[in-house]
Amino acid sequence: MTTTFYAGRHRAVRTAPSTTQRAGVGVLAAAALSLGATTMTATSASANAGGPTGSAPAPTSSTVSSDSSGFDDYVRVGDTGAVVEEIQQEVGATQDGVFGAGTEQAVEAWQGDNGLVADGVVGPRTGSAMGLDGATGSTSGDADATATSGGTTSVEGDAEASSLLGTAESLVGTPYVYGGEDPSGFDCSGFTQYVFAQHGIDLPRMTGDQQAAATPVSNPQPGDLVFFGSPAYHVGIYAGDGKMYDSGTEGSTVTKRDIWTDDVTYGRF
Repeated sequence: MTTTFYAGRHRAVRTAPSTTQRAGVGVLAAAALSLGATTMTATSASANAGGPTGSAPAPTSSTVSSDSSGFDDYVRVGDTGAVVEEIQQEVGATQDGVFGAGTEQAVEAWQGDNGLVADGVVGPRTGSAMGLDGATGSTSGDADATATSGGTTSVEGDAEASSLLGTAESLVGTPYVYGGEDPSGFDCSGFTQYVFAQHGIDLPRMTGDQQAAATPVSNPQPGDLVFFGSPAYHVGIYAGDGKMYDSGTEGSTVTKRDIWTDDVTYGRF
């Protein structure tokens, strides 16, 4: 069987284009190129303008965050130094470089006026709002150091420490009861255990055990524990500015008072 292919037959005779035809083709090609260039220019302009046919261009600079100043310290009662003077200048307190009760009250007022937690502690949020850059430190060191001991969580940040001290303050006037560990009456370690428990932090029951479980610190911050003796025979909660909350002895009540001796150590949970 013979197969005949017709694909190549009956093709029109190819003739050379005339000069007029060549000219017409050239005009059409030029017009097409011009139209294409115009369309590309319009599309590019629309894209750069963020119009409906394009997306907005990527920003060339990052947004400044609320803590762009880089302040990452915690400055509170008992601290000293140049940064304390900056804070005092900002809040209108006496510029003596010592963070005392007067500065704390002025900071609390400033925080309240600026919509911040009024805890009297200058942490990253308050410091950034004040425009502090963290370049000049205080004697507080790493006030927000995180420590774990026996599976417990450290008191972190100004808000939590302030809240813990608020709980201690609310119990002022509770009578001392030997072996007491609830608001009907406390002994010293029952008081500290109860206060910390209200903030999800588990402390051992006995004073000496609390001392052994805590992480020792040489530069105390409000919310740390104050231990008298080693092994400890008494414990309280450091309130800053040389004061503490504690449940003292028979016939007394929970109170905030001066730490009467330098023979103490401090621990953090």
